[in-house]
Amino acid sequence: MGLAIELEGVSFTYLPGTPYERQALKGIRLTIAEGSITALAGHTGSGKSTLLQHIGGLIHPDSGRVCIDGTDLAAHTKQEKRAALAARRKVGLVFQYAEHQLFEESVYEDIAFGPRNFGLAETEVAARVREAMARVHLDFEAYRDRSPFQLSGGQMRRVALAGVLALHPAYLVLDEPTAGLDPRGRRELLALIRELHAAEGTTIVFVSHNMEDVFAIADEVVVLRQGEILLQGTPTAVFAERERIAEAGLRQPVLMQLMTALRAAGVPLGARDLELRTPEAAAAAIARALRGKEGGRHAQ
Repeated sequence: MGLAIELEGVSFTYLPGTPYERQALKGIRLTIAEGSITALAGHTGSGKSTLLQHIGGLIHPDSGRVCIDGTDLAAHTKQEKRAALAARRKVGLVFQYAEHQLFEESVYEDIAFGPRNFGLAETEVAARVREAMARVHLDFEAYRDRSPFQLSGGQMRRVALAGVLALHPAYLVLDEPTAGLDPRGRRELLALIRELHAAEGTTIVFVSHNMEDVFAIADEVVVLRQGEILLQGTPTAVFAERERIAEAGLRQPVLMQLMTALRAAGVPLGARDLELRTPEAAAAAIARALRGKEGGRHAQ
């Protein structure tokens, strides 16, 4: 995998020189590998959403650099500005409560807005709308003329995601993608994110307060505390650091807590079973362990 997103000593302060001055990021050094799913986790005010805005090019650091495929998003000369614009267009940013991004009268027009704004021909716009709707599992004929505001919360979020996917971003950046969704909507959206990654190798960066979501789909976790990186690594490695993640106001995912507790209670689960990240896989492992334990008793 190549290097997709690099942050080199990024610091940022809100409202400098005022009584409300607050340093949100402090010398962040982070590389997000191409093709990865990286979660940014931390308590409210830890800096994760500010970091996401830097990756999306919405704000620029006071010091340090944010680079997409080697291009600095902060530009000064006309040539640098052209390169920075091209780099920013590689990043598709979906905001928290993405349905608030919807504003057109129909699903089709909402998804078409971005490609049209890029100056694409109408035939290409239509093709991209159809393709994006297919990618988020919205039937084109059934939904194209419907008002996005008549859809369920999960469907509205998929329309907003389709509007970003229609721009063909190389990197998908999601701020609290499952916030406010009911359990079914949350499961469906997480499955969709996994599918986008598996089918196309899309590099995905997402912020979440929900450690179950982070544990379920991320392959790299970055834990922030007070604008600095506290921990970074695989979900299993990061969440094994119970005391340190507690410093960041976080807790182990419930599934990991359950498997650890069962192992401590004598259920013969292996170390690898503690790394299982779906309820289905965990249930199968528990059933195997209990069958093995019961078989051992009968053998005695």
